[in-house]
Amino acid sequence: MSSQRLEAPLPFDYRIVRSHRRTAAIQIRADAVEVRVPHWVGADWIDGFVRSREQWIRSRLASVRAQRDAHLIEVARGARVPFRGQALRLDWQPGAAAAVAHRDDRLEVTLSRRIRRPQEEVVADQLRQWLQRQATDILCARLWALAAHTGLQPSGVSVRGFRRRWGSCDSRGRIALNWRLVLAHPEAADYVLIHELCHLRHFDHSPRFWQLVARHCAGYRQHQDYFRERACWLEW
Repeated sequence: MSSQRLEAPLPFDYRIVRSHRRTAAIQIRADAVEVRVPHWVGADWIDGFVRSREQWIRSRLASVRAQRDAHLIEVARGARVPFRGQALRLDWQPGAAAAVAHRDDRLEVTLSRRIRRPQEEVVADQLRQWLQRQATDILCARLWALAAHTGLQPSGVSVRGFRRRWGSCDSRGRIALNWRLVLAHPEAADYVLIHELCHLRHFDHSPRFWQLVARHCAGYRQHQDYFRERACWLEW
């Protein structure tokens, strides 16, 4: 009597994306594994395909996680907080009223003496509120400047707190920007603004859309890598 050897479970999950493509490919996106295959490919073949590349997938996941950990935002005295591409040293002290001040290479938070929650929790809340105010002023003004430069005019702009994306453009021509873009280097943030402006002309990700993006932001691919490495910011 023969027995069939059972395969050990893989140390990671993967999502299957079927389409009209002719070949199979594996992509690592924000710490998730996507297997892109033609419609006709069976589950057994996909499992074997993934197992044949298990070591490569392990290596890529480890690299992505290391990049993520390198960019995690920590709320602690002396920690570095990103702002407009700078790494600002964080500190806080008690005072009469809550406030956040940006001085040279520092972010100084004043905590009300009446707080009852842990200081780190209150500091994080005050930082986010301050960053959102900065984002509203900086990102909106920059979007309108780029709109004038590109000739791509939105019907409106807002700043939101998306958790899965950096920006959006709806069918009415309204653009919404993630306030966390204010953490990024200005040139990288500009790419996202240009990306959304280009959706005003091409409401898809067709070759014509990417040609228009490249016309206004020649180095857009390196900015895409920049944000992939900093996907953890979306969770903060």
